[in-house]
Amino acid sequence: MSQHKNIRHKQGISDNHLPFKIVKHTLACERHPLRNEDSLFFEQASGLAAVFDGVGGSAAGEIASQTARRAALHRWHQELREIQQGQQLKKGLVDCSTADYCAVLQRLVEAADEEVRTEGAREAGTDDLATTVAMAMFCHESNSNEYTMFYAHVGDSRVYLLHENEPLKRLTIDDGLLGRLVESQMVEEENALRIDQAMRAEDLTDVEFSYFRLRGGITQALGGPVPPNIHLNSIPIAIGDRVLLCTDGIHDNLTDLEIQDILRTSSRHAAARNLVERSLLRSREERFITIRAKPDDMSATVITRRF
Repeated sequence: MSQHKNIRHKQGISDNHLPFKIVKHTLACERHPLRNEDSLFFEQASGLAAVFDGVGGSAAGEIASQTARRAALHRWHQELREIQQGQQLKKGLVDCSTADYCAVLQRLVEAADEEVRTEGAREAGTDDLATTVAMAMFCHESNSNEYTMFYAHVGDSRVYLLHENEPLKRLTIDDGLLGRLVESQMVEEENALRIDQAMRAEDLTDVEFSYFRLRGGITQALGGPVPPNIHLNSIPIAIGDRVLLCTDGIHDNLTDLEIQDILRTSSRHAAARNLVERSLLRSREERFITIRAKPDDMSATVITRRF
């Protein structure tokens, strides 16, 4: 991808036999259009998706996210070979009962963390690099038309779920300032959400505005000085559901209600691109219009269950 970082990148999967339609879109920050510190993938053959947002500045963030991406994919293929008992890898979503997939995702993220800390640091020439991750893996339940998503995250890349007739659900809680304030009972959860979703400074007190401005600071990441606390969970995925994996270039610029509207009104093919393009437009707005405007790398993967 490195030779094309200055152009928009989109990839869709058109196999009509898959139960999921997957589209992804990523765009480098306009301030450094030749360097995209986000990385993402969807493993079409086996149902694994992830987004990574590198931190560390200069080339280090890009190296961190790409190193984590490679390590996670490599470990995933190792896990599949063990699950399939050394046979040639079979295409298609795995049966949910064949392994503890929360534990599998834990090992994938741990492998990515270790690789960033070692090989990534060697390549970057510094140990001041790290990356966030949001990862999802899809499997089918035995002898049924039911599917489950297992997911993991570290940092402030997010996983969202949109049911057809329900509000958007944020499945992950950022490893950041607002989360820490809630944990320490300094801020109520509903107030933390209101601060995070603010559009104008006048909607916040001076203290709340200071929290808003610092909300992008993460408290842990892959490749950091200590192994991260990896958040893991699972949830059923129904027909018509849409799953979004995105970096903070999307959710810092757009509110959850705006993300919900784009996901609900966009076609399967255009959802990821529309999220990135709307985020780009927001990032260019003046501060007197909205405090959300934030130039950044922007990446979104949208998975829709078709049948």
